Amino acid sequence: MMDGQEFLKKTLLQAELNRLRHGNPEADAVRLPVDWGLIAGEHFGHLLAALRNQDKDAIEKEVLHVSAVLLELHDALKK
Repeated sequence: MMDGQEFLKKTLLQAELNRLRHGNPEADAVRLPVDWGLIAGEHFGHLLAALRNQDKDAIEKEVLHVSAVLLELHDALKK
């Protein structure tokens, strides 16, 4: 059985962690959707590498990195 609520909680937490570790509030506030898309693409590449290596922990980590950036992209589209 899928637990979407848990995935969403983890995605929101990852987005918050990303902003704390790597964020720039002024830049992030005006970042264009294309920029978020490129960042998501970079993390998707990391996800593919983790899949190739069959590294379950890295796969989970990168799934959350991709989903967190897609959340940022979604928010940027609403601005």
